[in-house]
Amino acid sequence: MTGDTEVPRPATGQLLALAQATRPDWSIDHLRDVLAQARTEGMTFARALVAVAQLIADPKATPRDLLAGRPEAWRHRRRPPGPETYQRGAAAARAALHHTPESD
Repeated sequence: MTGDTEVPRPATGQLLALAQATRPDWSIDHLRDVLAQARTEGMTFARALVAVAQLIADPKATPRDLLAGRPEAWRHRRRPPGPETYQRGAAAARAALHHTPESD
């Protein structure tokens, strides 16, 4: 054991070489750019490895599809609303449905 904290270790060059060998219809420069963007936005190499492998196996996939699979960061930083939020919303909807206009 070498003491490395990230396993699998990033091997972007080898992943790009595999993609180039198996998907000659792809622009490797485009895949490199998309992969770099995904990694910059927090995608781990392990997740990128799996995602790229799945894209390579899909004959209709393009490198751009890698970005579609990334998690939306804002969903992980927000706490879900509590039940009182839904209760207030339902009460407001009921009030709007049963609202009687005031006569002048």
